[in-house]
Amino acid sequence: MDAVCRQREGWRIDGRMAGTVTEPAPAPVEGPSGPGRLGRWLAGRRLRLPAPPLVLAVCLGLALWLYGPAWSSPGDTTIRGGGGDPAIFVWFLRWVPFALEHGHDPLVTHHLNYPDGVNLMWNTSVPLAGLLLAPVTAVGGPVLAYNLLLVAGFALSAWCAYLAIRRFVPGQLAAAAGGLVYGFSPAMRSQASHAHMSVALLAPLMLLLLHEILVRQRRSPWLAGGALGLLAGCQLLVGEELLAMTALVGFVLLVLLVAGNLGRLRGRVAYPLKGFATAAVVFAAVAAWPLSVQFTGPQRIHGDIQKTPRMSDLYSFVLPDSQQALAPDAAVRRVSRLSGRSAYLGIPLLLVVTAVTLRRWSDPVVRVSLGLLLLSALLSLGPSLLVGGHDIGIRLPMALLERLPLLDSLVPPRMAQLTALFAGLLLAVFLHLVWRRGGWWRVAAAVTGLVVLAPLWPARPVPAQKVNTPAFFTGPAVRQLRFDGVTLVLPFPYGSSEAMTWQAQADLWFRMPGGYFIGPQPNGQPKFYALPTPTSRAFNRIRTGDPPPPLTKQWRRTLARDFVRWRVSNVAVGPMPNRAVMVRFLTELLGRPPRRVDGVDLWRDPVVRLTGPTDAR
Repeated sequence: MDAVCRQREGWRIDGRMAGTVTEPAPAPVEGPSGPGRLGRWLAGRRLRLPAPPLVLAVCLGLALWLYGPAWSSPGDTTIRGGGGDPAIFVWFLRWVPFALEHGHDPLVTHHLNYPDGVNLMWNTSVPLAGLLLAPVTAVGGPVLAYNLLLVAGFALSAWCAYLAIRRFVPGQLAAAAGGLVYGFSPAMRSQASHAHMSVALLAPLMLLLLHEILVRQRRSPWLAGGALGLLAGCQLLVGEELLAMTALVGFVLLVLLVAGNLGRLRGRVAYPLKGFATAAVVFAAVAAWPLSVQFTGPQRIHGDIQKTPRMSDLYSFVLPDSQQALAPDAAVRRVSRLSGRSAYLGIPLLLVVTAVTLRRWSDPVVRVSLGLLLLSALLSLGPSLLVGGHDIGIRLPMALLERLPLLDSLVPPRMAQLTALFAGLLLAVFLHLVWRRGGWWRVAAAVTGLVVLAPLWPARPVPAQKVNTPAFFTGPAVRQLRFDGVTLVLPFPYGSSEAMTWQAQADLWFRMPGGYFIGPQPNGQPKFYALPTPTSRAFNRIRTGDPPPPLTKQWRRTLARDFVRWRVSNVAVGPMPNRAVMVRFLTELLGRPPRRVDGVDLWRDPVVRLTGPTDAR
């Protein structure tokens, strides 16, 4: 009987296979006189749906389930009700098509933080996603586009990881399981409201192209290098942080491959040189303008833009938290006190990684994958080792890396996303090794896959709320305002971001002071939200329940200066805490009551009165 051999690409630079899986071809079913005409006819017409579309359909189904609450009414319902971080992405998705339509710079805006503006390259502006989703935004609005981005980000990340793993693991189901570990890992789900991190489909493809250039070398180096440079440029326009993380891992991958194959490099250096040179040229062509805006444009920043925790606890890899379906109460209570709770892999998966390492240590795929897994896990722990909530004083490699330019803004716990990618690859290797033994071993492989994936299953879909946008911003009333005029929207977007969602749903008809973004302080250091002014502080005091400032002549002049600087042509008060207090304050400040229009209190052409009946002097 003839044998059918399926070969798996390895990591050896000399081109030899890291392993060969030999599977006997099934014997033809024959009757007394052979297979017969009917059998041959049916066999020749047997239809098989390709596996990649099926895997993509499964990934899309899981992503839709995960964000099911938002899809009950996707045009006006989303996670966190469109407030907080989601408001940023809703706004960014609307800005890109608006800027292109009206001739504005898509990487710098003055529709927020007027008149100073915002450098969007220092923010998670996902301009490529905004461009690709422009038709959806135009038809269904930015909230629908954001919901679609959430689903597509998770589904395509898992699917692209599956495609990358398929180069090293012939088994479709095994590779699919590995892709799910990456695309729906707790590390990825913890970034649900951060689209620049959850849209992570390009990272596995970039690492795959790096393998093509360094090892496989089957395609033209110009083609492989060009594709790598193009994907890196696209990743820059989706999320710079994930690009930096992938570059770190890619550099270590290069070092591991070169160090393990020094004797085989002769005669094979030209290919990677051509590939990397092409990648650099293509990346430079894509990135030149965005990076010039970022580092030489207006409102640029110096220093660390992130103020989030830098360390993750070692226990976070094995202790589930409340986002996992299988999470004992004791573990949830314990992990709630730990830092960085997004790295969870689960004990079953770690046991599988250990088993495949011991069983297949001679396989370069296993060795290199384990090395990259340990590297990304180590970097995700941050600059110092935390164990059980205690800093034991051991300095880790990230303590050195975060001193480098730009890497000081990287959030180390997010490296756990790449830890999940390599854990998924090793899981796929293990499952295929068991599956190919046939018989009851296939049952064992299926059970193992379920046991590994079950602890990673989310406890519930991501909750969503209806976006509380007044009809004024979504109906014709907002069009009565002067296009591109400045509208002061309250609650003021300082400590609150709902106004950004309202502005986006109004198709950016007006400009607006303030905003939730990262901008520079006078010394160039970064700051979240617009620089506070006396007026924004007063509005924030009212929103949080403090009494408003007394409208003395001095206070009136101070507030009038901000109104003049902002060139306010309209004031609109929407749903907010202490709304009645805010309306009374503005009525006294402006000397007249507002008109109630479609859910907002509106003042047209406001002028701050410099005197009033309650003036102290």
